[in-house]
Amino acid sequence: MVRGKRKEASLMSSEAISLQSRAALVLAMICSFPLAANAQQRTSADATQPAAGGRERSDDEAATRFKQGLKLFDEGDYALALVEFQRAYQLAPNYRALYNIALVNAQLGRYSAATRAFEQYLHDGGAAIGAERQAQVRKSLDDLKLRTATLELSVSVPHAEVQLDGKPLEVSLLHGRPLLVDAGEHTLQASAPGYQLLVRPLALAGTDRAIVRLDLVPIEQASAGPAPKPRHLFVPGLAATGAFAAGAVVSGLVMLNERSRLSTLQNTVGSSPQNRSSAANAANAAAAVADVLTSLALVAGGVSLYLSLQLGSSAKSPEISVSPGHVFFSGAF
Repeated sequence: MVRGKRKEASLMSSEAISLQSRAALVLAMICSFPLAANAQQRTSADATQPAAGGRERSDDEAATRFKQGLKLFDEGDYALALVEFQRAYQLAPNYRALYNIALVNAQLGRYSAATRAFEQYLHDGGAAIGAERQAQVRKSLDDLKLRTATLELSVSVPHAEVQLDGKPLEVSLLHGRPLLVDAGEHTLQASAPGYQLLVRPLALAGTDRAIVRLDLVPIEQASAGPAPKPRHLFVPGLAATGAFAAGAVVSGLVMLNERSRLSTLQNTVGSSPQNRSSAANAANAAAAVADVLTSLALVAGGVSLYLSLQLGSSAKSPEISVSPGHVFFSGAF
């Protein structure tokens, strides 16, 4: 155990010296945050790797991970440096490591993650963190508010799978609490068995507070489409068609009757030419009227059928009027 403590003290001392040379680099890269403490004070506080855990092997691996994170940070590979710092914190949790995690997250533009790390740093460190450092971190948190937004989510279907920018999100675990996200453009996606996939783009500015409800549509309802428009018959046209057809039938019967009378007169001995001429003229007139009325019935029937199909979308119901020798239609087509 003494050997482990000596090793930890030696490593802490070497890391403190190493981080002193990194202080200016950190300030330059995270220039958006007002961490204006002198490099000596900052590095001496944050160079301490995670505290010893229950097993010496975990302590050794945590120290190795922490050193690797510093090396990657120096090389500019901030994404891998963050992974190493987080792994070191998992192996041997120590609030001081959270400060490094917050700084690297900020460098990567992950402002909501940096905010959470800074807040946990203050919570876990408590009174062990100096007043000046606490003031610096709180000032950084104030600046991070301009780069983050809050999102309140709800879904119409319980247990639906929700993703934010392709990452699963457990909406049920939020319990109505707002979710802190980076300001900028995001994509929300919700899906559930039997429902259409819902994809919604979202743009959030700094300090925005958005309330979003994701309403999923059942597949059956989505595929059914809009209800068909009801069809209506064009009654005036159908009535005119019936009247024309009835007139044509009556005229045809009159024509047949006059032709029969003419035939009888022609076969009757002693019939006068005037009677035969009158019967012939009446038969011809009835035939002409029957032809005209039949044509009008056909036209009126065709127009009535067309207007019946178009009546649902017409702004004004069409009207029909008939005068001797003319048929008039009016309406919106």
